[in-house]
Amino acid sequence: MQDLKGETLQIGKLLSRDFFFRVPDYQRPFSWEDDHFHDLISDLIEASREQEYFLGTIVLQRKDDQGNHDIVDGQQRLTSLLILLACLRDLVESEQHKNGIQKKIVQEPDVVDDIPRKIRLEVKDREIFNKFVVALNGTTQELREKDLPEPEWRYARAVKVFREKIEDLSERDRQLLIEFINQKCVVICLAATTFDDAFRLFTIVNDRGKQLRRIDVLKSLNIAPDVISKDTVRSRLAQRWEELEKELGEKRFESVFHHIRLILLKDKPQQDLLKEFEKRIFKARKLQQGESFFDLVFCYSKIYAALFVDRDFVSDQSVQGRKFISLLYVMDKEFPASEWRACLMEFAKRFDDEDAILSFLQRIEKIYLEQWVLGVRKDERFAVYARLLGAIDTATNAEGVLSEMPYNRDAIIEALSAGKIYGAGFAKYALLKLELLSCEFDVLKLFDAKSIEHVLPQNPASGSDWLEWNDADSMHEYVNSIGNLVLLSKSKNSSAGNFDLARKKAKYLEARVTDYPRSVEVLAYERWDRNVIETRTSNAAEIFLNDI
Repeated sequence: MQDLKGETLQIGKLLSRDFFFRVPDYQRPFSWEDDHFHDLISDLIEASREQEYFLGTIVLQRKDDQGNHDIVDGQQRLTSLLILLACLRDLVESEQHKNGIQKKIVQEPDVVDDIPRKIRLEVKDREIFNKFVVALNGTTQELREKDLPEPEWRYARAVKVFREKIEDLSERDRQLLIEFINQKCVVICLAATTFDDAFRLFTIVNDRGKQLRRIDVLKSLNIAPDVISKDTVRSRLAQRWEELEKELGEKRFESVFHHIRLILLKDKPQQDLLKEFEKRIFKARKLQQGESFFDLVFCYSKIYAALFVDRDFVSDQSVQGRKFISLLYVMDKEFPASEWRACLMEFAKRFDDEDAILSFLQRIEKIYLEQWVLGVRKDERFAVYARLLGAIDTATNAEGVLSEMPYNRDAIIEALSAGKIYGAGFAKYALLKLELLSCEFDVLKLFDAKSIEHVLPQNPASGSDWLEWNDADSMHEYVNSIGNLVLLSKSKNSSAGNFDLARKKAKYLEARVTDYPRSVEVLAYERWDRNVIETRTSNAAEIFLNDI
């Protein structure tokens, strides 16, 4: 690496006329949470005043000889630190300390050295930053978080957390904390003149344990000036990226990249997400870096949002549409593994047909269920979905894909018919699916359930109706079968669960099962014995693999 500079700097030196910082377009928005703010202020207050305190590593790209730097890594911590200093500035009474902090936040003009007035940190959220941090007494303003958009409300949260802690300190302790931050708190500052070298430092720091997201690195690689030269294009792509991340949420947005990886490679991961894209996708020319990468990410993010977030990929104005949305809602919430989503996204991208996509969803649900009940290993699952993605790519029509989607019907039915389905990972999903099969779909059915309840209690009281109707010695053979289980829309009550049937229906189940058409059937029974349970189990097994 050329012109690499690394040094340990006190915060007082970092926030001096030698350094000015900018958060570049490729960086994610300010995203720290309450826990981060609490940890930062608590650690600083509790730290020994006699020793240096390490605040982490900052990676910079030097832009010129006037001290201007782009932050490649460390913007979340540096932004939070300046918010904290602004809170201290507005709460400390000492004018010397107030003025000293303000000079760290804003470089005042110096005509002798030809230095203009300049804000130390140029963030993306300039308006809120200037209002809170740059302006004197900015942190004393009262702003309701719920009135602020993302990420502006995070600034308000930071101010609230910091001020609550600082207000508990005496005036002298506030002064000492300011002096400690400036004189004893240090960072390791790594700076390079080129983006490539600075970014290489970023990934090295990451590999040594810094918890940086792989998708931020991917964004950096693809929006670099040597990949996309026009600033206007880079700015537009960065803005769209941030909009999509806000719409989907961080976790869902990141999951899109794992789905894209599977769609492109049709294979299990061999390395982490970043290396998969670098070595197996970009280097292998499966996708070109730059705008092509962003176009693909935006395309699949839009499909993902329509399927799993907004749920408007198909219209809910038709019965078919309501069936699709209702089934997908339950699958999305209950299926623990995620590879099937990549297949659904790719099918939806290729075949924009409401009937076809419902058929595909119902078929892939059964493939997933087979894997779930048989405990299929991850490698085997990937092989199945890789073949399916290949079929989607090569098929000329949707029917050609559906013909390549076999599943083991007997394995699923056998698992559903077992006498001990309660406690199995798929039990709740199976009950939700049975509820869907009992619906007319005159309206959308987005089923959630708090818990599963046994109608016949696992441990019925001596002398109860339950033991009059059921043999205590053989009850274990069917008490945990699906015919004895119902869904509850409210929390369980263990004592009420042992009531006799009539009382249990009136005082407990009636208010908790009415959302579910299959579960509500229980209220019509006057007797609940082995024959009733086994009949219900048999009926469930008979219809379970029907299409809704």
